[in-house]
Amino acid sequence: MMKVTSFGEVLWDDFPSGKVLGGAPLNVLVRLCSLGADTAMISSRGDDADGEELLRQIESKNVNTDLLQVCKDQATSLVKVHLDACGSASYEIVYPCAWDRIQVEEAALQRVAESDVFIYGSLSTRDEVSRNTLARLAEKAKFKIFDVNLRPPHYDTGRLLEMMKKADLIKLNDDELYELSKTYGSKHNSIEQNILFLAKLSGTPRICVTLGSHGAIYFENGEFFRHCGYRVKVADTVGSGDSFLAGFTYKLLDNAPPQEAVSFACALGALVASYHGATPEISLEEIENFMNPV
Repeated sequence: MMKVTSFGEVLWDDFPSGKVLGGAPLNVLVRLCSLGADTAMISSRGDDADGEELLRQIESKNVNTDLLQVCKDQATSLVKVHLDACGSASYEIVYPCAWDRIQVEEAALQRVAESDVFIYGSLSTRDEVSRNTLARLAEKAKFKIFDVNLRPPHYDTGRLLEMMKKADLIKLNDDELYELSKTYGSKHNSIEQNILFLAKLSGTPRICVTLGSHGAIYFENGEFFRHCGYRVKVADTVGSGDSFLAGFTYKLLDNAPPQEAVSFACALGALVASYHGATPEISLEEIENFMNPV
């Protein structure tokens, strides 16, 4: 069984309709768990009612919570979500909160060392405490996936580049690719040129860029793989990119060809966008039927 560990934010996404369990690293794990992976979350929650309910819900998703710490002096994270007419989300993220204070624990170091993949994002590096913990954990990882999530003003471009240099695979969306490439001095216009620019700058041999409804493009050791995306009626895009990454990771760990991994991930991301919320229940059979309609 593939073993995957994530580090970073666990939170409540506060929609107009109510609160929903969220946080990109957790969303990825919930989806991977539904695909059969052994998953564990390294994070921190508040010592409050929101934290207790968050723990209960994560456990109900069958994600291992042994490494979910309790922060005594910060609240459980609550993020206001705003949806536009197309279902695209924007976020109000409070600082600081419990996941800004993740501590180094021996059990977490051991879990990362035993994992096939270690996944982490940029948001959880905004505070020095969690940032230093991540650095310690990453040293133990066999394969590191860096999921770029640019949430202004919660990132530093210099720090992001250092994190990219340590990753084995970088995942980001097209807007993030263009923003970072321009910041780092790229004069290029095309996605492919900017992927090559970022790969050279970071020394990372694998970069995956999601293109919203237009699918995704993956660069691995000098070769590009593409999928133009699947048509769905969008309910909201929350968690779609996280499920894409989960599907992509699942296929890579299963030693699938890169093109197959991209196609599967695009299908899973599209299906999630057709539901409300980040982690709707979607079976492997449903994904396969969606990809190969009768």
